[in-house]
Amino acid sequence: MRPLELSDVDGFFAMNDNPNVNVYLRNPVRTKEEAQQYVQKIINEYQKNGISRFAVFLKKTNKLIGFSGLKYRATEENNHINFYDLGYRFAEEHWRKGFATEAAIAWLDYGFNTMKLPTIYASAISDNIGSNTVLKKLGFELTNEYLQNNIQHSWYKFDKDKWI
Repeated sequence: MRPLELSDVDGFFAMNDNPNVNVYLRNPVRTKEEAQQYVQKIINEYQKNGISRFAVFLKKTNKLIGFSGLKYRATEENNHINFYDLGYRFAEEHWRKGFATEAAIAWLDYGFNTMKLPTIYASAISDNIGSNTVLKKLGFELTNEYLQNNIQHSWYKFDKDKWI
């Protein structure tokens, strides 16, 4: 994993150029221009906050297969503001292979042990069985469900004292 760079736009677009990847996204990436804007947004977040989503590469091929990371949220979501959340997205051919879980474990360890965060949050569209399964498997606690843009979301938290 490493911070996303503009040179990752082609791989990022290839990952997102799949309707199955976009099903549960609030803001789907549908064009190469949108992919470049999204990657630039992530780069800007990293420069501003020192943390954001990182590119995830397959060791064997050095191909971008997704992204994962912690993100600082200064805007309100589910009555929370100024918090860190865990997020991830992977190309469909890399689903159900443990990559989201493996990357998330690394980020939880970094968040709790390096950043000394007391709590890390996560959310997923409630119908997204894959993402919700990963979060529960990691040990996130489902605290409530809420509507955002008329879409039901599941809200999770993970407290440092529950991290091994």
